[in-house]
Amino acid sequence: MGVERMFFPRPEEERIFVSRTPVEATCPKCGSTNVARYPVANFIGPRMVTKCQDCFHHLAVEVPADDDHWPPWRAPTWGWSGTRAG
Repeated sequence: MGVERMFFPRPEEERIFVSRTPVEATCPKCGSTNVARYPVANFIGPRMVTKCQDCFHHLAVEVPADDDHWPPWRAPTWGWSGTRAG
């Protein structure tokens, strides 16, 4: 993990958006091939989702890997096992 993940500068853009990475998949609900993977802030924590961009059907919801760099403010102790002391 680099320093750039611990310090998150104030955005300079007028609008903030998430880049959606196209994946080669077919939606089982509508048959579309317009499928993308991108980060979301979920009620159970940060996740990476793979969703159909036409009908918004979830194909996958995963815990982000280190290569995903999500969330950008992730604590340095992310992934450490907890203790009974807290």
